[in-house]
Amino acid sequence: MTPPVDLPKHGPSVIAGVIQRLSVSQLKRHKLCPRAWFFQKVMRVPEPSTGAQQVGTEGHAQLEHFLSTGEDVLGTFARAGAHLLPTPGADLLVEQELDGNPPLTAGCIPFTGFIDLVDARRLASDGVLRITDHKFTSNVASNAASAEQLADADTEPGLQMVGYGAWALSQVERFPGLRTLELEHLYYQTRGQRLAASVVATVPVEHVAHEWKAKVEPQVEVMKEHAQAARASDVPANYGPACGKYGGCPFMAKCLTGENKTMSLRDKLLNKVSESAPLTVAAVERDAPELPAVLPPDAPTPAPVQTAPEVAQATEQPAPKRRGRPRKAAEPEQPKGEMRVLFVDCIPTVFDGPKPEPLTSYVDTMHRKVAEAGGVDDVRFAGGDSVLGFGKWRGALAMAARAEPPCKGHYFVLGLAQSELTQVIVEALEPTFDIVIRGIR
Repeated sequence: MTPPVDLPKHGPSVIAGVIQRLSVSQLKRHKLCPRAWFFQKVMRVPEPSTGAQQVGTEGHAQLEHFLSTGEDVLGTFARAGAHLLPTPGADLLVEQELDGNPPLTAGCIPFTGFIDLVDARRLASDGVLRITDHKFTSNVASNAASAEQLADADTEPGLQMVGYGAWALSQVERFPGLRTLELEHLYYQTRGQRLAASVVATVPVEHVAHEWKAKVEPQVEVMKEHAQAARASDVPANYGPACGKYGGCPFMAKCLTGENKTMSLRDKLLNKVSESAPLTVAAVERDAPELPAVLPPDAPTPAPVQTAPEVAQATEQPAPKRRGRPRKAAEPEQPKGEMRVLFVDCIPTVFDGPKPEPLTSYVDTMHRKVAEAGGVDDVRFAGGDSVLGFGKWRGALAMAARAEPPCKGHYFVLGLAQSELTQVIVEALEPTFDIVIRGIR
């Protein structure tokens, strides 16, 4: 079905709680975390760009020019995948708009956006259409999706590629005789060795049509409901891995404190915690009852918690530290309750000391103290005019953590690689812990 009115291509996507248009990137963001989508598209909270996004933008521009004109302007990253690209030509659809006649829709809402590459050269002979999306990633081996994921709209990569496939199905006159879709992610590695890899899911058109109707259409109906929420806290959040994905959610601070109460809660937190007394996890949790846990009961259980028999045995033989002072051989043994012990990416299944507490609230509070001092909401996105800009926030956060470490006790950190804030604080505090135990990956 087509929308009842013509809509501007570049106008707001959500107006007064009503979704005007959608894109596959919006589907992906909402799938990853509905509240993050609400912040981005309904509240229109600015989202800073990253260096990785800049690399991807430049690489896409080079590939678009090469495939359209044949002129070799490929940079070092894109050139690694040149042998996987089709021969440039005017018959290729490069940066193809999703807008069409009829447009792709779900729940009567039109979709906009661009497909990197549509190759119809095998359509007449075999009924095959290949749809390609270029992906620039730091590590192909660990970040590439599987062919099964590309064909499944319940996954983030599949949601995108099924959407592109559904657009092709709507273009009956343009692609007559279409029977099979090849949904391809073409990866270009941006760190280390220059590599490229192609992952292709070959599926019949009936599969794409079913995935769109059975999985995407219901999601759009949920998005309509979420768009009408009065505040972000009324929209569910996927706490856990989604918070640290892609370098960390830019809306984390607002998500944890409430979008309309960020400043007042932060001031309340800072006023209640004495600047002269060391911060403790217990004090943070007591003085900030409005602050929700980063990992609520309904969050997926991290894998290390389920499989840690080796960690339980290692409590008496701690793993060596990456940095920090060596333990003194003649130092008398301290009572377990008076020691600082940190479990990184693991939790003991059997332990005769105090039950470890999450370090999450401490990290969040120290981040807020530094952000408040620098006059920003999130230190990671401090501009060049800020004293925390150009990465200076890392030193400031480390200094604050060393000045106000948590009290003696047992703590744990999960998903360290997914949170840059936690990485900085753990590295700063590591010399102050008597034992640091790291999970084996």
